Parts: sequence; C-alpha cells; structure tokens
Amino acid sequence: MSGFGFESPAQASVVIDAASGWPELSTGEFRQHRRIPEFFEEAVIADSLNRSVAEIQLQITEFLKLASADKDVTFTLGANLAPEFSEQQISIYRGAVYARSHADLLGYFSAVDQKEAGNNKAQDSAQQDAILAQSNRAIRLQLGQGRAGVHTL
Repeated sequence: MSGFGFESPAQASVVIDAASGWPELSTGEFRQHRRIPEFFEEAVIADSLNRSVAEIQLQITEFLKLASADKDVTFTLGANLAPEFSEQQISIYRGAVYARSHADLLGYFSAVDQKEAGNNKAQDSAQQDAILAQSNRAIRLQLGQGRAGVHTL
C-alpha cells in the first residue's frame, strides 16, 4: 500500500475499556509501545485490543474466583469488581494486553504489509509464539506465579 504513495488519513486513537474500572488502554498507546505503523486501520487494532482485554481479564478473574485464603494474591478487588492495581501492576497488565494483541494481529500485519525488503517477520509463527509468551509471562507475574516450566510438573 505505502509503495504506491498511499497516505492514510489521520485516525483518532480509540480508548479501550475506559468505564470498566480496569486500566484504560488505547490504540494510540499500543502503536507507540509496539511500534505499529499508522497505516493499519484503527478499528482492526481496537477490535484486537478488545479481544485481548477480554481474554486477560477472564484469566485474572477466574484466578481470583479460584484463589483461596492461603493464596497470596497481589491485588484487591475494587467496588466495581475490577482489581485495584498499583502503577507497577498497571504496567504489567498493559504489557500483557499489548503483547497478546500484537501476536493476534501478526496475520493481519502480513496481509497488509507486503514489502519484500524490510525483514517482515509478520509471517513467522515462531515470532508470534514468542510475542504470545511475553503476554503469558506478564499474566503469570500479575498473578504472583513464577514462570511455567518442566520443573513445575
């Protein structure tokens, strides 16, 4: 697309999950954190972020439901049943969501960005797995769990 002189119109950043009590995210912040080019459609990125938010929030809330009194949970629930995160925990949550969404969008990126030269790793499934692993490590950290490995079996 960009090879033909295409210039996308400026798109407004979309706020994700603003009213839920969970940390607020945005497509603009996602673009900055994960170096996403401006010519990817904002609505597609917002949809992916919403999917990632739903997945991660489900994992966290399911963990909290199963947590017993003897588990050391690193955050508490607020009045609206969303966790009350510290600034550090918000950073971890943001990293988990953005990594999950980045992995989710790799197929879309490869379909849109077809530059032959540019070391495009968007079609590399190992790259997608590595990015998804970043998200999973962040979720485990958020829940106060160590890295999963063979030694834990």
